[in-house]
Amino acid sequence: MTRIHDMGGRLGEGKISKEDENVKFKSKWEEEVFSLTIAMGFSGLWNLDASRFAREALEPVDYLRFSYFEKWLAALINLLNENEVISATKEKNSAWFKKFRKLEAKNVSSLLERGSPTLREGIKKNKFEIGEKVKIKNFHGNEKVSGGHTRLPNYVKGRTGRIIYYHGTHVFPDSHAHFLGENPEPLYSIEFVNQELWGKHYPFSEDTVIVDIWENYICEKI
Repeated sequence: MTRIHDMGGRLGEGKISKEDENVKFKSKWEEEVFSLTIAMGFSGLWNLDASRFAREALEPVDYLRFSYFEKWLAALINLLNENEVISATKEKNSAWFKKFRKLEAKNVSSLLERGSPTLREGIKKNKFEIGEKVKIKNFHGNEKVSGGHTRLPNYVKGRTGRIIYYHGTHVFPDSHAHFLGENPEPLYSIEFVNQELWGKHYPFSEDTVIVDIWENYICEKI
């Protein structure tokens, strides 16, 4: 089974409402949650993939009822607790702060602009080429960690698509989220015909969906 967050292609979820894209935050507390999450992300206690996993690992009932930034806040609290930032004793906090990386205000703009690049050049030779048809593995999530993080959407599992772009080798989120190493994998953009995904009765036969997929998710060339 996939987690509740993997909602792509599910029926009965209703229409997605379009919000004003110019409004980033609805209230002050959302800004503060965003700032805290970004600042703690630079602490070195966890990485981006672990942060994503913390949000998607929320209890299903909470995930469905929480707003977007409530999910961020709940995940941040869980990460702080798991890393004993909240529960640590005064003595342990003293030792912990010595190795804690602080995000200083003067560095925020430059660090956010730089981001966290995941490209790792020359790590691994790609098995597949642009234009080739490939079949995606049909498995239930992370192959190494039961119930673990994965970036493979459920709706493309077991489906066939065509490679239209190669991005080079990138950090593999399934292992990185669980601190099992970066294990860079070739990353492709794969195009799927909508009828392959949603069935032959899908009315718009010329529509396609493009998904970025790591080589580890690919079963074979067709």
